[in-house]
Formats: sequence, structure tokens, C-alpha cells
Amino acid sequence: MKISASEQVAEWLSRLAPEPKRRVRVALKGLETWRGDIAPLHGELEGFYRLLIGGYRIVFRVMRRKIIRLEYADTRDVVYEVFRQLRMLSEMNE
Repeated sequence: MKISASEQVAEWLSRLAPEPKRRVRVALKGLETWRGDIAPLHGELEGFYRLLIGGYRIVFRVMRRKIIRLEYADTRDVVYEVFRQLRMLSEMNE
């Protein structure tokens, strides 16, 4: 599978310190072959998955042609609520 990242995820990753960045990159490499702490999300975020990397979460979805789209990344205490709000805003603008 190929991985693509939203602007938010790319920016978030660029701001990480070297050691957490290394752990995230290793986890993303595993995601290409569907390895890692992956779980489907439920409720309003059904259709998305999360990749757990220590205290970090990356919300993603699988798109056609075997592309994994990294949608949002942050610490576990804020990632789901912020992503839910961003999705609501984008749906209102459609």
C-alpha cells in the first residue's frame, strides 16, 4: 500500500523531536503492510482507523487503489475531538 499524508500530518511530523519522529516513521513503514496497533473508529468517525504510537494517534482511511490517506495526527488527548470538529466543518462547507 502507498501512504499519502494531509498537510496537517506532514507539518505535525516535521515538528516532532528526532526520537518520536523515528518511532512514527517506523510505525508508518509497518502501516504499509497493515502492521501495528491499528483499530477501526466508530460512531461519527466510522470508516476511519487509528494508528497508535505511544501517546500519539494518527487517524487515517483506506482509499481506492490501495492508498492509505493519513488525515490527522496529534496526541491522544485531543486527536479525536479536533478531527471530529474539522470533519464537521468541512462537511458544512461542501
